[in-house]
Amino acid sequence: MKNISIALDVMGGDKVPFSTVKSLECIKKGDNLKIFLVGEKEKFNHLLSSLNPDLYSIVECKKFIPMDKKVGLKLLKETDTTMSVTLRLLKEKKVDVALSGGNTAAFVALAISQIGLIKGVERPAIAVLFPNASKGNTIFLDAGSNINAKPIHFLSSAIMGATYAEIVFGIKKPKVSLLNIGEEETKGDDLRKEAFQLLKNAKEINFIGNIEGQDIFTGKSDVIVTDGFTGNVVLKTSEGISRSFKTLLLRYLRENISGKIATFLIKKNLSQFAKMVDYAEYGGGILLGVDGIVLISHGRSSPRAIFNAMKLGEKIVKSNFLDIMKEKVKDMES
Repeated sequence: MKNISIALDVMGGDKVPFSTVKSLECIKKGDNLKIFLVGEKEKFNHLLSSLNPDLYSIVECKKFIPMDKKVGLKLLKETDTTMSVTLRLLKEKKVDVALSGGNTAAFVALAISQIGLIKGVERPAIAVLFPNASKGNTIFLDAGSNINAKPIHFLSSAIMGATYAEIVFGIKKPKVSLLNIGEEETKGDDLRKEAFQLLKNAKEINFIGNIEGQDIFTGKSDVIVTDGFTGNVVLKTSEGISRSFKTLLLRYLRENISGKIATFLIKKNLSQFAKMVDYAEYGGGILLGVDGIVLISHGRSSPRAIFNAMKLGEKIVKSNFLDIMKEKVKDMES
């Protein structure tokens, strides 16, 4: 079986180069992955001794974009950073996937300028996976790419998200919802009211109406669309809640002997719960709308999280998702 090749920005993230390079230790025989490590070898050479040299190639690149760097025209013109080189490898079809856990705004902007948008899409959207009460995943977008959304952008996000759900995750006729402050058609600001009408009249999707925040994790909807500003707030809030809940629960259970006994008895269940809500299980989000498979990992990703992002990339490539999505959105009017 053909290897799936992934360009990995070694310097993209908070715990680099340790997390990025060490992620290769998670690759097992039969994973069919080939990783192109993009970065300055001198900075991570000490981490390579435990790795199978057949798993990777090194693309030497000394410059990288800091996490707090503001996006500007000068940044977009720089072609010798690890992010730029990672995306160029994808553009030149030397790899199947580009992956970075670095500065999200920079990676999105560079992906748009270097890879380009597919026909019919005005703005890309970051789609992430949320665990839901139905023991599946809900696709949530936009998680932070487009903060100045127009109604048409909600429609393109809905079509791309529904296609992603169907082709990559096998969800038949995925239910699509619009995140709003109420379920009624008349709820929300003018942007959401206009977006609602576009989604309601779109034959390409199975639109079931508005969804409120408390239903995001219930499994009521397979795909939830919103603007990038709202989506990013929801994403970071949900991550904070899951971390805090686990901490508070364990603290409460360990306060007395009965709680400690209960903790011991449900240890396996607690581990399963922690795994379900752990962002590392989902690896990262995909930047939908650009002409290539571009994945964005969390800045504080562990090696396991980055590996899971790689496996997500492998799954996307094997599904032929990109070509199918291009056909779905090419006739959208701007």
